[in-house]
Amino acid sequence: MKRLSMLSVLLMSAGACTSQTVVNQSVLPVGPVLTVERFLQAANTRDLETMARLFGTDDGPILDTGTQEEIELRMDLIAEILQHDDYEIVSERSVPGAASRSSRIGVDLALPGGRTTVEDVGFTVVLESPNRWLINVIELVKITEVV
Repeated sequence: MKRLSMLSVLLMSAGACTSQTVVNQSVLPVGPVLTVERFLQAANTRDLETMARLFGTDDGPILDTGTQEEIELRMDLIAEILQHDDYEIVSERSVPGAASRSSRIGVDLALPGGRTTVEDVGFTVVLESPNRWLINVIELVKITEVV
């Protein structure tokens, strides 16, 4: 009976350590990618408020800094340019020399109607707080040059 209790305790403590490690490893690397994916989904559905919550600087989202009219116009224009049928994340790397912790996420965008795929559109994301990444720069010119 003692042996069974000790085995149970050991198994539970080993499981707790393993889960914590897995959670810590999986949260940090995917944050920038998830931010870009959520932004692209919001752009396709023209969810301008979500886009404004995900776009900004290390000081915070644009939603908290600009006028409602300015924010809507900017996000609507970005949404128009980013309309796509599909996308693929093709790269992720840190941005050297950035003032705040930043990553560049490269995305291949399949434009509507099967017209073309724009390769490696860059999304620079910045760490605004320990658990929040915001899109700071989008290489929209790569898309507008093709269209």
